[in-house]
Amino acid sequence: MAPTTRASITAVAAAVVAGSGYLGARYLALAILVLALAMSIGWSSLVHMGRQWTTTAIVGGGGAVAIVAVAIGRNEPYLRYIVIALAAITIASLIAEVFLPSPRGHVLNAVAGTAAGGAIATAGSAWIASVRTPGSEDLIVAGAVTLAMAAVFSTATQRPGVNTFLTFLLGAGAGAAMGLLFVSLSWYGGVLVGLLTGATVVLMTELYRREPRTRTRWAGIASAIAPVLIAGVLVYLAGRLLIG
Repeated sequence: MAPTTRASITAVAAAVVAGSGYLGARYLALAILVLALAMSIGWSSLVHMGRQWTTTAIVGGGGAVAIVAVAIGRNEPYLRYIVIALAAITIASLIAEVFLPSPRGHVLNAVAGTAAGGAIATAGSAWIASVRTPGSEDLIVAGAVTLAMAAVFSTATQRPGVNTFLTFLLGAGAGAAMGLLFVSLSWYGGVLVGLLTGATVVLMTELYRREPRTRTRWAGIASAIAPVLIAGVLVYLAGRLLIG
């Protein structure tokens, strides 16, 4: 998948998060669930593992459990409910190797890869925890918008170093603009959000660039959605620092 296509998918996914977050926690939870399931389908191909549908079931199922748990949790902090989902994903990854073993010499990679995918899928539930925190509604929109902007500029040129600089610079600029637009944020708070969301885009872009290119479309989709899910945790942490 071309880098510009991946960046476009990331930007669209971030826009979906922004729009659904504006509508409320229920719609945001549905959007994050769809993104987590889409990411789980291509995860095994992205990390060069076999047993696609087994990995999809573990990663997607664990992500779905975390999202539902955070969405219906009654008391703060809502993210405490994902602990069981993370533990279940790790145990399921180990059990899968007993009944559906990977080729000899690839067992540890399979367990680690599946657990990592599950952690990313569950990270998306942090978006829901953020929107359920009083006073953080504007933060969701600001985080998603800066993430979309960072994704667009991550492929602006043919030079990775220049793209990284532009991603952080323009992501921070978009964050500052969001901070001035929303009264619940400040310009420096927006800059922090922009830098954090830009970091997720840069990290996943570099990992994808340095790995052998996969031939499946779903692997590219998974790599494009992963930054959106990971950014949920960083936006949640930013909200805790800025809003409390």
